[in-house]
Amino acid sequence: MFRWQARFESGSVDRWTPWCFALVLIVVLFAEAMSRAHSLDAGVDLAAAFQARWLILHGHPADITVTGSHLLAQHFPIAFYPTAWITNVLPVQATLLGVQAASIGLGIVPVWRIARRHANLRVGVTFVLALAYAMSPPLNSLHLADFHPAAVAVAPLLAATYLGLEGRWRWFAVMALLAVAWSAELGLVIAGLGGLFWLQGSPVQGRRAVIAGLAWPLLAVTVFERHFGSTGFIAPDAFAAFGSNLPGVVFGMLLHPGHVLVEVLAEDNLRLVTVLLAPLLFLPLLAPRYLLPALPLQLLYLVADVPKVGNEVGLPITIFAFVAAPFALARMGRIGFERVRVDRRLVTSLLVASLAFFASDAPNSPYRRPWAWARTDSVDASRHLAVSFVGPAAAVRASDSMLPLVANRVHVYAVASEENPASGIIEPASDAFDGARLTADDVEAVLLDRSGDARNPQVLATLDLDLELRGFANVFERDGISLFVRVKNP
Repeated sequence: MFRWQARFESGSVDRWTPWCFALVLIVVLFAEAMSRAHSLDAGVDLAAAFQARWLILHGHPADITVTGSHLLAQHFPIAFYPTAWITNVLPVQATLLGVQAASIGLGIVPVWRIARRHANLRVGVTFVLALAYAMSPPLNSLHLADFHPAAVAVAPLLAATYLGLEGRWRWFAVMALLAVAWSAELGLVIAGLGGLFWLQGSPVQGRRAVIAGLAWPLLAVTVFERHFGSTGFIAPDAFAAFGSNLPGVVFGMLLHPGHVLVEVLAEDNLRLVTVLLAPLLFLPLLAPRYLLPALPLQLLYLVADVPKVGNEVGLPITIFAFVAAPFALARMGRIGFERVRVDRRLVTSLLVASLAFFASDAPNSPYRRPWAWARTDSVDASRHLAVSFVGPAAAVRASDSMLPLVANRVHVYAVASEENPASGIIEPASDAFDGARLTADDVEAVLLDRSGDARNPQVLATLDLDLELRGFANVFERDGISLFVRVKNP
């Protein structure tokens, strides 16, 4: 037994185990994301990425009509451009979802190295931490919610943290640049890392990281993004309660700290933080220093007037919870001959909590039957058939499920509701839309997915009549999928 234990604690195991673990996770995440997209469960975000890529490759400005903004007007994801050029050779959907799966999966490697080299944990508890990372509901939700540039920054951020702890500053700078190239807001996380390294005894490198991390998002919001339309930190008008511009927002927060505190401690925010930390038994709170890099951006997310159920809202604290957890476990353990020994009961509790939260909260939980996602039914066939009748250059408005199928064009719009006009999501039980809104923006075709619509058939018939009066003819109707094409001006 001692012989086998010594083999598991050897350096060779540390060299190949995290990479094998990461490879398995990448394959699983990629397969699930492709299955979800194949069954047309994807929506607005994936369609926006498809349209941005098509516009870039065809020499058009990346004005994404699906979301109503330029690609670079929000978060300034300049790394999307080389990724789009790669899809000129490789399959589009597989490339985008594969890059995202690879970034989340490769995050296991720096987590493993931090646990082994810096927290000095044994292989068993490190393996449980890696499992907890793989089963993290926030990370799985982020990956399976279409395509998000910030998700591709997960591995670079974790790698930058590990390289900084190692004192490998050149590679730290490379990983930091790669992270902010996907989302400029992550510069605040880099500044937080600089503060951590400053406390760790590297004041020169820490100061440089703080200055560079603060300068990049400031330049992106105040200089670069302004050339591409409506802009704003995190989201347009996210801090309108404090001011109308950046200096006004800063002074508004400084003059009204009580208001900021009330926003941070709102019920939705406390619920969000609980969901993010509970799978790790709140262990990261025992090593608060290593949560420091996440705090600047995470607090702004909590104060911002944005939906708190968004997949990127909890990303900073999720990433650094897995940085802090190994150090928290090391504090609770006992120093052995070479490694820290952690009580098996604590490790078992961590494993059970991770499994329980994965099963109950993750979108790819066994209860969600992810193995059945790749299957298609008659409704999916009708969606594809309806899209085949749409001209390649026609301006289209479509329901979420069919947006990725028609995204490769200059003008494509989401069906929006009055309750949530920016999201492009139509509520199945809502009557708050009409032909005037569907046919705005000189739309030439309207694709509606009403396969799960539970509304009164008379309401749907009224909408059909409204569209016909506006010069549209119903040329396809099957399994709740409808295609209206403009035949004359009203």
